[in-house]
Amino acid sequence: MGWTEVPTMTASRDQLPLFRSSRTPLLADRQNDLRPPVRLSEAARAYCAYLVERDRAEHTVRSTTLDLAGLVEHLGDMELAQLSAEMLQSHLHWLQTSRNNHTSSLRRKIASLKGLFRHVQGSGWLATDPAATLVYPPPHRLSIVALRPAEEAAAIAATSDPLWLALVLLFLDCGLKRDEVLALRAEDVLLGQNTESSLISVRRAAHAQRARVRALRVTERLRTALTALLGSPLPGRQVVDLSVRGVNFVVETIGHRAGLTRVPTLTPEILRDTFAVRSMADYLERERRLVDQRATPRTLAKARAQHDHELLEALGLSRQSDGPARYRRAAEELRAEATGVGRPDH
Repeated sequence: MGWTEVPTMTASRDQLPLFRSSRTPLLADRQNDLRPPVRLSEAARAYCAYLVERDRAEHTVRSTTLDLAGLVEHLGDMELAQLSAEMLQSHLHWLQTSRNNHTSSLRRKIASLKGLFRHVQGSGWLATDPAATLVYPPPHRLSIVALRPAEEAAAIAATSDPLWLALVLLFLDCGLKRDEVLALRAEDVLLGQNTESSLISVRRAAHAQRARVRALRVTERLRTALTALLGSPLPGRQVVDLSVRGVNFVVETIGHRAGLTRVPTLTPEILRDTFAVRSMADYLERERRLVDQRATPRTLAKARAQHDHELLEALGLSRQSDGPARYRRAAEELRAEATGVGRPDH
Protein backbone atom coordinates (compact mmCIF):
# COMPACT_ATOMS: atom_id res chain seq x y z
CA MET A 1 0.00 0.00 0.00
CA GLY A 2 3.01 2.27 0.45
CA TRP A 3 1.64 4.36 3.32
CA THR A 4 2.43 2.45 6.50
CA GLU A 5 5.73 4.17 7.29
CA VAL A 6 5.21 5.98 10.59
CA PRO A 7 5.86 9.72 10.75
CA THR A 8 8.03 11.18 13.46
CA MET A 9 7.20 14.35 15.34
CA THR A 10 10.59 15.81 14.40
CA ALA A 11 9.95 15.48 10.68
CA SER A 12 9.96 18.62 8.60
CA ARG A 13 6.54 20.20 8.11
CA ASP A 14 7.22 20.08 4.37
CA GLN A 15 7.99 16.38 4.33
CA LEU A 16 5.84 13.82 6.09
CA PRO A 17 7.22 10.27 5.76
CA LEU A 18 3.66 8.97 5.99
CA PHE A 19 3.16 9.83 2.32
CA ARG A 20 4.53 8.26 -0.84
CA SER A 21 6.10 11.36 -2.37
CA SER A 22 9.36 12.87 -1.17
CA ARG A 23 7.64 16.21 -0.74
CA THR A 24 4.06 16.52 0.45
CA PRO A 25 2.17 19.81 0.78
CA LEU A 26 1.15 21.01 4.20
CA LEU A 27 -2.38 20.25 5.26
CA ALA A 28 -3.26 23.92 4.94
CA ASP A 29 -2.30 23.70 1.25
CA ARG A 30 -4.86 20.95 0.70
CA GLN A 31 -7.61 23.50 0.56
CA ASN A 32 -6.47 23.94 -3.04
CA ASP A 33 -6.97 20.22 -3.74
CA LEU A 34 -10.48 19.80 -5.13
CA ARG A 35 -10.40 16.02 -4.89
CA PRO A 36 -11.25 14.70 -1.41
CA PRO A 37 -10.08 11.23 -0.39
CA VAL A 38 -12.08 8.54 -2.11
CA ARG A 39 -10.46 5.37 -0.80
CA LEU A 40 -9.86 4.17 2.73
CA SER A 41 -6.06 4.38 2.48
CA GLU A 42 -6.28 7.99 1.28
CA ALA A 43 -8.50 8.98 4.19
CA ALA A 44 -6.21 7.18 6.64
CA ARG A 45 -3.15 8.98 5.29
CA ALA A 46 -4.90 12.33 5.51
CA TYR A 47 -6.06 11.66 9.07
CA CYS A 48 -2.62 10.60 10.29
CA ALA A 49 -1.09 13.69 8.71
CA TYR A 50 -3.76 15.74 10.47
CA LEU A 51 -2.65 14.22 13.79
CA VAL A 52 0.94 15.23 13.05
CA GLU A 53 -0.15 18.77 12.21
CA ARG A 54 -2.08 18.94 15.48
CA ASP A 55 1.11 17.98 17.37
CA ARG A 56 -0.29 14.76 18.72
CA ALA A 57 2.19 12.63 20.65
CA GLU A 58 4.50 10.52 18.50
CA HIS A 59 3.23 7.38 20.23
CA THR A 60 -0.35 8.31 19.31
CA VAL A 61 0.51 8.91 15.65
CA ARG A 62 2.50 5.69 15.45
CA SER A 63 -0.18 3.47 16.99
CA THR A 64 -2.97 5.10 14.95
CA THR A 65 -1.01 4.60 11.75
CA LEU A 66 -0.49 0.90 12.48
CA ASP A 67 -4.13 0.41 13.52
CA LEU A 68 -5.44 1.92 10.30
CA ALA A 69 -2.93 0.00 8.21
CA GLY A 70 -4.40 -3.16 9.71
CA LEU A 71 -7.89 -2.00 8.78
CA VAL A 72 -6.92 -1.45 5.14
CA GLU A 73 -5.07 -4.76 5.06
CA HIS A 74 -8.11 -6.66 6.34
CA LEU A 75 -10.95 -4.93 4.50
CA GLY A 76 -9.03 -3.96 1.39
CA ASP A 77 -8.55 -0.47 0.00
CA MET A 78 -12.23 0.05 -0.73
CA GLU A 79 -14.03 3.28 -1.44
CA LEU A 80 -15.17 5.21 1.62
CA ALA A 81 -18.76 5.20 0.38
CA GLN A 82 -18.79 1.38 0.50
CA LEU A 83 -17.89 1.19 4.20
CA SER A 84 -20.53 0.27 6.75
CA ALA A 85 -20.76 -0.16 10.49
CA GLU A 86 -21.13 -3.91 9.96
CA MET A 87 -17.79 -4.04 8.12
CA LEU A 88 -16.03 -2.23 10.94
CA GLN A 89 -17.66 -4.53 13.48
CA SER A 90 -16.51 -7.57 11.49
CA HIS A 91 -12.98 -6.15 11.51
CA LEU A 92 -13.06 -5.91 15.30
CA HIS A 93 -14.40 -9.47 15.52
CA TRP A 94 -11.53 -10.61 13.30
CA LEU A 95 -9.00 -8.82 15.51
CA GLN A 96 -10.41 -10.52 18.58
CA THR A 97 -10.81 -14.06 17.21
CA SER A 98 -8.13 -14.40 14.53
CA ARG A 99 -5.49 -12.00 15.85
CA ASN A 100 -6.18 -12.68 19.55
CA ASN A 101 -6.25 -8.99 20.46
CA HIS A 102 -6.93 -8.44 24.14
CA THR A 103 -9.29 -5.85 25.58
CA SER A 104 -6.72 -3.05 25.85
CA SER A 105 -5.67 -3.47 22.21
CA LEU A 106 -9.28 -3.58 21.02
CA ARG A 107 -10.13 -0.41 22.93
CA ARG A 108 -7.19 1.41 21.37
CA LYS A 109 -8.10 0.26 17.85
CA ILE A 110 -11.72 1.27 18.32
CA ALA A 111 -10.47 4.71 19.37
CA SER A 112 -8.39 4.88 16.18
CA LEU A 113 -11.42 3.96 14.05
CA LYS A 114 -13.67 6.45 15.80
CA GLY A 115 -11.08 9.20 15.42
CA LEU A 116 -10.64 8.48 11.71
CA PHE A 117 -14.33 8.49 10.84
CA ARG A 118 -15.16 11.51 13.00
CA HIS A 119 -12.52 13.31 10.92
CA VAL A 120 -13.92 11.84 7.69
CA GLN A 121 -17.45 13.01 8.49
CA GLY A 122 -16.31 16.36 9.84
CA SER A 123 -14.35 16.99 6.64
CA GLY A 124 -17.42 16.22 4.55
CA TRP A 125 -15.96 13.11 2.91
CA LEU A 126 -18.87 11.00 4.20
CA ALA A 127 -22.34 12.11 5.23
CA THR A 128 -22.50 9.66 8.15
CA ASP A 129 -20.01 8.17 10.62
CA PRO A 130 -19.89 4.36 10.26
CA ALA A 131 -17.87 4.05 13.48
CA ALA A 132 -20.33 5.99 15.65
CA THR A 133 -22.11 2.85 16.86
CA LEU A 134 -18.97 0.90 17.77
CA VAL A 135 -18.96 0.05 21.48
CA TYR A 136 -15.84 -0.18 23.62
CA PRO A 137 -15.48 -3.45 25.53
CA PRO A 138 -15.29 -2.80 29.27
CA PRO A 139 -11.68 -2.41 30.43
CA HIS A 140 -10.14 -5.42 32.07
CA ARG A 141 -8.83 -4.29 35.42
CA LEU A 142 -6.50 -6.41 37.50
CA SER A 143 -6.74 -6.07 41.25
CA ILE A 144 -4.47 -3.39 42.62
CA VAL A 145 -1.36 -4.75 44.33
CA ALA A 146 0.06 -2.44 46.97
CA LEU A 147 2.81 -3.10 49.48
CA ARG A 148 1.92 -3.45 53.13
CA PRO A 149 3.80 -1.14 55.51
CA ALA A 150 6.31 -3.84 56.53
CA GLU A 151 6.93 -4.74 52.88
CA GLU A 152 7.42 -1.09 51.99
CA ALA A 153 9.99 -0.72 54.77
CA ALA A 154 11.78 -3.87 53.59
CA ALA A 155 11.94 -2.57 50.02
CA ILE A 156 13.46 0.73 51.16
CA ALA A 157 15.99 -1.12 53.34
CA ALA A 158 17.00 -3.26 50.35
CA THR A 159 18.23 -0.31 48.29
CA SER A 160 22.00 -0.46 47.94
CA ASP A 161 22.98 3.06 46.87
CA PRO A 162 21.59 6.62 46.68
CA LEU A 163 20.32 6.17 43.12
CA TRP A 164 18.30 3.06 43.99
CA LEU A 165 16.88 4.72 47.11
CA ALA A 166 15.88 7.90 45.27
CA LEU A 167 14.31 5.84 42.48
CA VAL A 168 12.16 3.81 44.86
CA LEU A 169 11.07 6.88 46.81
CA LEU A 170 10.10 8.80 43.67
CA PHE A 171 7.52 6.05 43.14
CA LEU A 172 6.59 5.48 46.78
CA ASP A 173 6.45 9.08 47.99
CA CYS A 174 5.40 10.98 44.83
CA GLY A 175 3.52 8.36 42.85
CA LEU A 176 5.35 9.22 39.64
CA LYS A 177 5.02 7.14 36.50
CA ARG A 178 8.15 5.44 35.22
CA ASP A 179 8.26 7.69 32.15
CA GLU A 180 8.01 10.75 34.39
CA VAL A 181 10.86 9.54 36.58
CA LEU A 182 13.07 8.98 33.53
CA ALA A 183 12.27 12.47 32.23
CA LEU A 184 13.17 14.28 35.49
CA ARG A 185 16.03 16.75 35.19
CA ALA A 186 17.98 18.42 37.95
CA GLU A 187 16.23 21.73 37.31
CA ASP A 188 12.88 20.03 37.97
CA VAL A 189 13.88 19.36 41.59
CA LEU A 190 13.81 22.16 44.15
CA LEU A 191 15.40 21.07 47.42
CA GLY A 192 15.07 23.51 50.29
CA GLN A 193 15.97 23.25 53.96
CA ASN A 194 12.75 21.36 54.73
CA THR A 195 9.82 19.66 53.06
CA GLU A 196 7.78 22.87 52.92
CA SER A 197 10.37 24.49 50.65
CA SER A 198 11.02 21.42 48.49
CA LEU A 199 9.13 20.56 45.30
CA ILE A 200 9.33 18.33 42.25
CA SER A 201 7.99 19.78 39.01
CA VAL A 202 6.61 17.18 36.61
CA ARG A 203 6.89 18.74 33.15
CA ARG A 204 7.51 15.92 30.69
CA ALA A 205 7.51 12.18 30.07
CA ALA A 206 10.40 10.27 28.53
CA HIS A 207 8.68 8.17 25.92
CA ALA A 208 5.06 7.32 25.28
CA GLN A 209 2.82 10.15 26.31
CA ARG A 210 2.87 13.72 27.44
CA ALA A 211 2.92 14.28 31.18
CA ARG A 212 0.30 16.20 33.10
CA VAL A 213 2.19 19.19 34.44
CA ARG A 214 2.04 19.41 38.23
CA ALA A 215 4.11 20.27 41.30
CA LEU A 216 4.50 17.67 44.05
CA ARG A 217 5.56 18.00 47.66
CA VAL A 218 8.67 16.08 48.74
CA THR A 219 8.76 13.94 51.87
CA GLU A 220 11.67 14.31 54.27
CA ARG A 221 13.14 10.93 53.36
CA LEU A 222 12.91 11.71 49.64
CA ARG A 223 14.44 15.16 50.17
CA THR A 224 17.37 13.54 51.98
CA ALA A 225 17.79 10.89 49.27
CA LEU A 226 17.71 13.42 46.42
CA THR A 227 20.15 15.71 48.22
CA ALA A 228 22.60 12.83 48.57
CA LEU A 229 22.11 11.78 44.96
CA LEU A 230 22.32 15.15 43.25
CA GLY A 231 24.95 16.92 45.33
CA SER A 232 25.61 19.98 43.17
CA PRO A 233 23.24 19.31 40.26
CA LEU A 234 24.04 20.56 36.78
CA PRO A 235 21.19 21.88 34.59
CA GLY A 236 20.05 19.23 32.13
CA ARG A 237 21.34 16.36 34.22
CA GLN A 238 19.00 13.37 34.31
CA VAL A 239 18.06 12.62 37.92
CA VAL A 240 17.70 8.87 37.33
CA ASP A 241 20.26 8.02 34.65
CA LEU A 242 18.81 4.65 33.67
CA SER A 243 16.94 3.10 30.76
CA VAL A 244 13.43 1.66 30.99
CA ARG A 245 14.92 -1.82 31.34
CA GLY A 246 17.36 -0.50 33.92
CA VAL A 247 14.55 0.88 36.08
CA ASN A 248 12.63 -2.38 35.86
CA PHE A 249 15.76 -4.37 36.76
CA VAL A 250 16.56 -2.20 39.80
CA VAL A 251 13.00 -2.38 41.15
CA GLU A 252 12.73 -6.13 40.57
CA THR A 253 16.12 -6.71 42.22
CA ILE A 254 15.04 -4.68 45.25
CA GLY A 255 11.93 -6.83 45.55
CA HIS A 256 14.00 -10.02 45.56
CA ARG A 257 16.45 -8.62 48.10
CA ALA A 258 13.58 -7.52 50.34
CA GLY A 259 12.14 -11.04 50.30
CA LEU A 260 8.72 -9.94 49.12
CA THR A 261 7.24 -13.42 48.70
CA ARG A 262 3.67 -12.10 48.42
CA VAL A 263 4.78 -10.02 45.42
CA PRO A 264 6.81 -12.32 43.14
CA THR A 265 7.93 -9.46 40.88
CA LEU A 266 8.13 -5.92 42.21
CA THR A 267 7.35 -3.32 39.53
CA PRO A 268 7.27 0.49 39.32
CA GLU A 269 3.48 0.25 39.00
CA ILE A 270 3.21 -1.59 42.34
CA LEU A 271 5.30 1.10 44.02
CA ARG A 272 3.16 3.85 42.45
CA ASP A 273 -0.02 2.03 43.50
CA THR A 274 1.38 1.76 47.03
CA PHE A 275 1.65 5.55 47.13
CA ALA A 276 -1.93 5.88 45.87
CA VAL A 277 -3.38 3.36 48.32
CA ARG A 278 -1.49 4.91 51.25
CA SER A 279 -2.73 8.37 50.25
CA MET A 280 -6.29 7.11 49.95
CA ALA A 281 -6.01 5.42 53.36
CA ASP A 282 -5.18 8.83 54.84
CA TYR A 283 -8.19 10.35 53.10
CA LEU A 284 -10.45 7.56 54.38
CA GLU A 285 -9.29 8.22 57.93
CA ARG A 286 -10.24 11.89 57.57
CA GLU A 287 -13.64 10.87 56.24
CA ARG A 288 -14.19 8.51 59.20
CA ARG A 289 -13.50 11.38 61.55
CA LEU A 290 -16.16 13.40 59.75
CA VAL A 291 -18.60 10.52 60.26
CA ASP A 292 -17.69 10.41 63.97
CA GLN A 293 -18.36 14.14 64.14
CA ARG A 294 -21.81 13.54 62.62
CA ALA A 295 -21.06 15.52 59.48
CA THR A 296 -23.97 15.89 57.07
CA PRO A 297 -24.10 13.60 54.00
CA ARG A 298 -23.47 16.62 51.82
CA THR A 299 -20.33 17.55 53.77
CA LEU A 300 -19.06 13.98 53.58
CA ALA A 301 -19.74 13.74 49.83
CA LYS A 302 -17.93 17.02 49.27
CA ALA A 303 -14.92 15.77 51.23
CA ARG A 304 -14.83 12.53 49.24
CA ALA A 305 -14.99 14.41 45.95
CA GLN A 306 -12.17 16.70 47.06
CA HIS A 307 -10.01 13.76 48.14
CA ASP A 308 -10.60 11.98 44.82
CA HIS A 309 -9.65 15.15 42.96
CA GLU A 310 -6.45 15.61 44.97
CA LEU A 311 -5.36 12.03 44.32
CA LEU A 312 -6.04 12.36 40.58
CA GLU A 313 -3.98 15.56 40.52
CA ALA A 314 -1.09 13.94 42.39
CA LEU A 315 -1.03 10.92 40.08
CA GLY A 316 -1.45 12.95 36.90
CA LEU A 317 -4.67 11.17 35.92
CA SER A 318 -7.66 12.60 34.08
CA ARG A 319 -10.95 13.38 35.80
CA GLN A 320 -12.53 10.48 33.94
CA SER A 321 -10.21 7.93 35.55
CA ASP A 322 -11.75 5.26 37.78
CA GLY A 323 -8.56 5.26 39.84
CA PRO A 324 -10.02 6.80 43.03
CA ALA A 325 -12.76 4.16 43.29
CA ARG A 326 -10.26 1.35 42.78
CA TYR A 327 -7.81 2.83 45.30
CA ARG A 328 -10.62 3.27 47.81
CA ARG A 329 -11.45 -0.42 47.60
CA ALA A 330 -7.80 -1.38 47.92
CA ALA A 331 -7.31 0.91 50.95
CA GLU A 332 -10.42 -0.47 52.64
CA GLU A 333 -9.26 -4.03 52.05
CA LEU A 334 -5.82 -3.22 53.46
CA ARG A 335 -7.38 -1.69 56.57
CA ALA A 336 -9.69 -4.66 57.02
CA GLU A 337 -6.70 -6.99 56.78
CA ALA A 338 -4.69 -4.95 59.28
CA THR A 339 -7.49 -4.50 61.84
CA GLY A 340 -9.30 -7.80 61.42
CA VAL A 341 -12.63 -6.05 60.97
CA GLY A 342 -14.98 -6.11 57.98
CA ARG A 343 -14.83 -3.52 55.29
CA PRO A 344 -16.54 -0.28 56.21
CA ASP A 345 -19.65 0.78 54.37
CA HIS A 346 -19.19 2.95 51.28
